[in-house]
Amino acid sequence: MTKQKTKKRMYFHGECVIAEIKELPTGLKARLDKDSIMIAESETVGNEHRVKIKEGVEFFEDEKGVLYMKNTVPTEVYCLHAERHDTITLPEGLWQIDKAVEYDYLSAKVVKVWD
Repeated sequence: MTKQKTKKRMYFHGECVIAEIKELPTGLKARLDKDSIMIAESETVGNEHRVKIKEGVEFFEDEKGVLYMKNTVPTEVYCLHAERHDTITLPEGLWQIDKAVEYDYLSAKVVKVWD
C-alpha cells in the first residue's frame, strides 16, 4: 500500500500569500486588533487586504512580524477597495500569512559581456 501525501492549501489574495501550516510556531505573540486586521498592504495603490476579527479567529505574530492565523470557522479575506480583488473564504485551519515576493529573473541574470 502506498502512502499518500496530503497537500497543503495555499491561497493568494493580491500580494498576500496565505499558506496552510501543520502547527503554530512557538514563541508567538497574540494580536489583539479590534474589528479587523490588515494582513497585507499594496505598495503601489494603497489597497489593504483585511480579515474581520470574530469569534473563532485568532491572530499571532512572530518576532520578525510574520503573521499567523488560527481559525475554527470559515473566514473571509477582503480588500478595502472591493473592485480590486474578489473576497475569498478560507476554510478552518492554521495559516501563515505573508506578502508575496516578486523576483525579476531577467535583471538578476544581467552580466557584463565586454569592457
